[in-house]
Amino acid sequence: MADTVSIPADVADAFTDAWCTTAIASDVAASLRCTEVDALADLLRALGAEQAAAEWTDAHAQDDEPNDRHFQGTVPADASLAADGMHWSPSPADAHDG
Repeated sequence: MADTVSIPADVADAFTDAWCTTAIASDVAASLRCTEVDALADLLRALGAEQAAAEWTDAHAQDDEPNDRHFQGTVPADASLAADGMHWSPSPADAHDG
């Protein structure tokens, strides 16, 4: 079991005020690794900011690829995962005009 730490209320409030915004989550979350967004979400949950933790994870997941922990999309049945990092891209036939 992890040790419990005490964070002064004003420090916790300042942290959640700074990091619990949809704008910052959408701007920053995609640039974080899965372990980094998980650590931030865990801290936010510990501070009682459940909704913000979910928003950070969801914003991060939007750019995750099929092999990433938070991936929420669908991998096409015929997609192959390259051995160099397991990243996939849709084939030109799968591209959609937007």
